[in-house]
Amino acid sequence: MELYVYGNTRQLNGVMESFEYLRWTRRYSQCGAFELKAIATPENISLLTLDNLLWKSDDEEVGIIEHLEMSQADKETITVSGRFATSFLARRIIWGRETLSGDLSACALQLINNHLIAPSDTNRQITGIAFTSPILGVTVNTQVSYKNLMDTITGLCDASDQGIKTVFDSATGALLITLFIGGVSQAVFSREYENLTSQIYTQSAMDYANTALIGGEGEGASRILASIANSAGEARREVFVDAKDLRQEDFGAGYPAALLFRGLNRLSELSMAHSFDAEINPHGNLRYKVDFDLGQVVTVLSKKWGVTLAARITEVEESYDASGQTLNIVFGKGALSLLQKLKGG
Repeated sequence: MELYVYGNTRQLNGVMESFEYLRWTRRYSQCGAFELKAIATPENISLLTLDNLLWKSDDEEVGIIEHLEMSQADKETITVSGRFATSFLARRIIWGRETLSGDLSACALQLINNHLIAPSDTNRQITGIAFTSPILGVTVNTQVSYKNLMDTITGLCDASDQGIKTVFDSATGALLITLFIGGVSQAVFSREYENLTSQIYTQSAMDYANTALIGGEGEGASRILASIANSAGEARREVFVDAKDLRQEDFGAGYPAALLFRGLNRLSELSMAHSFDAEINPHGNLRYKVDFDLGQVVTVLSKKWGVTLAARITEVEESYDASGQTLNIVFGKGALSLLQKLKGG
């Protein structure tokens, strides 16, 4: 693995010959991040400046240096951190009102094209960025205005369990934002199989809701309402979703679908939370990026705890230091195949 540094015009400036540690955090539906610490040599100080790009030769994505800190104790060090290039989207807001209707891929293209790639105000354009996506089979019906562009798109991806990444072409400096669907892996992670060195299982219903009343345009008795009901009795957990910002004139006959879409998104945010956070045994039987990778659905089980989770890998933190590489993985947004709970359940 080589670590290259590119200037803010995406030209190669140099190679990091050595560093103390690197944390490289890949995320499925959200923007990834990194942190690098190195000795503050004149060469490293020259390379590690704000807005420069950090690219790991075995990865598709590239990081943008957004924060820099220099310190001196027994030695002088420089620490830089930032987010992956998907964060270029965070530099824009939705400048006005956008009505989104259709596949998520087309809606993301509409937003990115109108507010970053080819906006009507050319001062808002960022060059060298393109967008591509397969048809995802996820229907969007909503309106959005004045919100952060990245938060809007990653929010739609997160709610629909889709991935987003920005692929860096090291030869040309071009960036390609793409949406994707993670595949299914046959990998099984378990302490019993000795491919995990530690694991933390979390399940929470504190913010859980499964029934929504959605309020659209209008006031009092004339307000347009829609509802999503998935349970009854003690198991029913209700939430009100204010969708007054959705205008009926923009959707016509599709207005009820737009209200339901808003409600489904909110229920997705309030879904039952359960995840495994685990450290991978580097000497185990599963190989990173061969047997499993970010975005793939894998099986995680604990026979002792009586839990089996078919879960998507939503985050991979790669850490590099003098002792080598370690992997910390978050498995989340899965469905429990056994309903046993942890001790006390």
